Amino acid sequence: MNKVLAIIGIIFLSLQLKGQVFPLSDHYGYNMLAINPASAGCDQALSTTLLYRRQWIGFKDAPKNQSLVVHAPLNFDRMGLGLLIENNNIGIFRQTSLMANYAYRRELYNGKLSLGLGFGVTLYHNSWEDLQANDANDFELINNPVSAALPSFSLGIYYYSKKYYFGISLPRFLTQEQDPNSGKYKIKNDYSQYQYFAAGGYTFDLGDQFSVSPSFLLKYKPATPLQFDYTVQFSYRNRIQAGIGYRTKSVLIGILQCRINDQFKLAYSYDIDTGNLGKYKSGSHEIGLNYIFRYTAKVAGPRNL
Repeated sequence: MNKVLAIIGIIFLSLQLKGQVFPLSDHYGYNMLAINPASAGCDQALSTTLLYRRQWIGFKDAPKNQSLVVHAPLNFDRMGLGLLIENNNIGIFRQTSLMANYAYRRELYNGKLSLGLGFGVTLYHNSWEDLQANDANDFELINNPVSAALPSFSLGIYYYSKKYYFGISLPRFLTQEQDPNSGKYKIKNDYSQYQYFAAGGYTFDLGDQFSVSPSFLLKYKPATPLQFDYTVQFSYRNRIQAGIGYRTKSVLIGILQCRINDQFKLAYSYDIDTGNLGKYKSGSHEIGLNYIFRYTAKVAGPRNL
């Protein structure tokens, strides 16, 4: 187990030095603002979402993520403003992001085209004091700063209607590297570390009471394997949604969503790793709560929010 934790720590530290960590999420429809600033205000009302994810149950100090997403339309729905607060923990490492998002949109054909910009700050903190080092003079422990604050920027484009949506984004594209002399972080624009996201979905009606909504999330980073999420959800009277998904590297996803009323919705998902790593953990849990303060749309969009 110690070897496993050490490997996880090394991977996370390398991500810290070269770019920000994007936690996995089964409910990327809920958390679209985390990857695409152009989605701000797309719910046609003030919308608030809380997400909590606990990954790799059975591993000590495994990844945990908490997110708060708030966004609303402005100026007769031509603009959107959003706020994202996100906290990621893995072992002794913590990353907290605070992002403000702006979107400008215009009607196009039967939908709306939105352009978005996100800007904010990401705080890093390393609790090295929690480690028991064999060598008190270990260079890595001495040279790494306890905390750092660095700016973040995101770009995105998003097209949506009541039946479908599609977006391409470049979230938090500034990268960082560590000065070997001072041990401090510095900003570096490295194109090879950019992470590109594409997401889309469509809702098909199956009569008056049933519908099916396939969706996907594609993540691409140069020189790393392509990650692909695909989900299919079935809905009954737009109140109960149940679905199944697949993530590359042999992860199966079960999703259940319940719309309590026109304002409040609860979502839960469970991941099962069918690969070799699945022998050592019992899966991942994720829960989401969404509340829309002023419900105006008569039909929920394909993101099932």
